[in-house]
Amino acid sequence: MKHGLLTRVPTQHDLERLYWELAKRGAPSVGRRRPWPYRPESFEALLAIAAEALRYDPRLLGILAELVIAQESSLNARRLREEMLTMRWPQALLVVFEFAREATDERELHYMADYLGKGHRRLEPPERFFIDAEVPGARIAQRKLGRNLRAYARWGFIGSERPTVDAFRKRTVGRLDAASRRRIAARLAQSGALTISEYLDAVDHGVSRQQAASDLRAAGLAPSGRGPGAVWRASS
Repeated sequence: MKHGLLTRVPTQHDLERLYWELAKRGAPSVGRRRPWPYRPESFEALLAIAAEALRYDPRLLGILAELVIAQESSLNARRLREEMLTMRWPQALLVVFEFAREATDERELHYMADYLGKGHRRLEPPERFFIDAEVPGARIAQRKLGRNLRAYARWGFIGSERPTVDAFRKRTVGRLDAASRRRIAARLAQSGALTISEYLDAVDHGVSRQQAASDLRAAGLAPSGRGPGAVWRASS
């Protein structure tokens, strides 16, 4: 059975070859030149194959995000859109671009991400992003806390895994979506009282203090004072 651009679920040898191909394009990956069933004729075709394989291998997320940031000027956006038409999950590549634009202020990459997303819809119903390849405990954590990162949610996926976009500094990116923040705020509100700092810790400092205050008000809390140390409690 053919799965979009993939002729099979990626094997270890397929992934080793994919890492090798991506490394030739400047990706922070190491692989081996193994036999595989693909003949990508362009950088854009290789990215499309890699994005399909991504759902089976979480390690590819950071690799691809870093690659599109570094090679944005080398990408032909129109050709990439054409390759996406042959993908089973073009939304997977769009997730890569969502994380990439969270990691950089480069305007051209932001414009490219918007262009690539035109005409594509989020998946319904939502699906777990990684197929049988999740970080240990991620599924349990997601169910327990109701956490979903905005980049996944934008395209109809569920995921809490953050890609590393700087291997040397171990910098990760990824912000919780609004629905996840509402659930966290509501859960914390049940404890009786909290500060903005405590809420920011709970949402991984992914929003501004102004947005944090808005989230807490939406959860039915009000501050009993002013300034960073104000305590928020259920409003009467």
